[in-house]
Amino acid sequence: MSEYLPTGQASRRARGLLTLLLVLLMALTTVAVSAQDAGNEPDPLQPTNDTGIPDESLQLEPTIVSETRSGDATTITIDVPVGADTFTASNRPTTNFSTDSFLRVGFNSQVNGAQRSFLFFPMTNIPRNAVVQNATLRMHVAGFAPTNDAPMGILARFLTTAWDPNILTWNNFNPQWGAEIGVGQIPAATGWREANITGPVREWVWQVRTNNGFMLQGDESPGVGRERIFFAINANNQLHPHIRVTYQIDNVAPTATVNPLPQWSPGTFQVTWTGQDNSGGAGIRFYDVQSRMNGGAWQNWQSQTTATSANFTGVNAGFYEFRVRATDWAGNVSAWPSNPQAATRVDTMAPNSIVNPLPQFTFSDSFTVSWSGLDPQPGTGIARYDVQVQVNGGAWQPFVTDSTATSAVFSGATVGWTYGFRARALDFVLNTEPWSPQAEAQTIISGGDPGAEIVPFSSPVTQQPRFVVQWRGIPVPGTRIDSFEVQFRFNGGAWTPWLTSYPDPSAEFIANQGDGVYEFRVRARDSAGHTSLWAAGPGNAIAVDTIAPFIVPTVWLPVVPDTN
Repeated sequence: MSEYLPTGQASRRARGLLTLLLVLLMALTTVAVSAQDAGNEPDPLQPTNDTGIPDESLQLEPTIVSETRSGDATTITIDVPVGADTFTASNRPTTNFSTDSFLRVGFNSQVNGAQRSFLFFPMTNIPRNAVVQNATLRMHVAGFAPTNDAPMGILARFLTTAWDPNILTWNNFNPQWGAEIGVGQIPAATGWREANITGPVREWVWQVRTNNGFMLQGDESPGVGRERIFFAINANNQLHPHIRVTYQIDNVAPTATVNPLPQWSPGTFQVTWTGQDNSGGAGIRFYDVQSRMNGGAWQNWQSQTTATSANFTGVNAGFYEFRVRATDWAGNVSAWPSNPQAATRVDTMAPNSIVNPLPQFTFSDSFTVSWSGLDPQPGTGIARYDVQVQVNGGAWQPFVTDSTATSAVFSGATVGWTYGFRARALDFVLNTEPWSPQAEAQTIISGGDPGAEIVPFSSPVTQQPRFVVQWRGIPVPGTRIDSFEVQFRFNGGAWTPWLTSYPDPSAEFIANQGDGVYEFRVRARDSAGHTSLWAAGPGNAIAVDTIAPFIVPTVWLPVVPDTN
């Protein structure tokens, strides 16, 4: 941005305005100051040449205050003089004050009304790669009002548009306000006042913000009439505003790297990076991050970002590489690394799993449930399983959680209840298989012992020494009868084994003990290994009568089974 300097036409206007201003000032000195305590009003200063513009304003250049070297670092302190300054007044809305010797803020009850000052400091003499360590605005208070006034807060605001001090008035008010810079408290006393404006100067030097200068605004309440008056560049007394800037030259680019990534990543994963500027450097301003897939061309991914992480989304089995470079506030840019700094392969496919089949019936309240799984290739492999159980078609409940095992014992089952199971698998990047809507395996708990009984004889008496005895087994659900044991006794004597582990439900019996009453009892063993109690049943006895006279039954009474 060029310095603001008056034009010839504006200079000629200025001479006429200055003459009018001097007449007005002399008239004002005779007016009573009841409306405002004049305080310490400075004496008017005279221009130094016939243009009405002090010669100094045409000659001011930045002044080097100090310069020191330490190794490769050079530290310079310079005074940057104001390049353009003026003020505007609400009660004189069409008057331009660019040739005035003073800058005014606050409220002047006598003539000006509300007053606002505008200043511009050119930063073109400070290198673009300078690291501004400190910047102090220095302005000299020439007068104030009222006497013994408390410190007055003065607000500084950025100006967002260019402005010409030679034509600026309250009415045309060309510059637009911007963000606040800060508020300084200025006491009612003459002398130098200082304010730290390191932040704004850095932004101007590094061209983060366009340098349009700033505006000063004080207490504009009409009441008492509070005012602060500063020497302007046209005072030609070396008391003009200036900024003392201390900076170092930064020619070293920062460094940056992408942090390591795992061998495998899910479809969307976080990439992070870090950077560091050299000691005493300007600091990192932003990063650029590039990516490439399967060794292809590098693509811009994150551009001029101040963030140090972002989520990246890839496709299944894609191999992704990343690199980063950094730019500091001095404009130094690190080179792109020739090799990728981090790489990972994407796995978006969830594994598959299933609960292995269970028998329809289970004959214990504890049983083993097993499952298996497979991860599609290429993939990270199965990391763990979750297994759920469902009782009698009810709500699903956790059975096994976050387990690498492929089997577990389920305990506490209830006879007659149905237990269903389902599994899901997770791989090492947490791709998760969805739950099956129904059970993948289920079983019914079957309990108790089987039953058995002797089939009643068709007649309670036989004249044959050889006859067929029948029996039957009663299995519990889910089992079968594998074998029988059959015993007999003669005429109420002791039970005697007849058949052992006999698979068939009948056999021919030979009454070797002669005529008499033969009773039979049976017990069954099922496929679950359970054995029934000894049982006979109605009609389990038969009378053998092979010698005449023969018994003729008139009433048949069943024999009560003896379970002993």
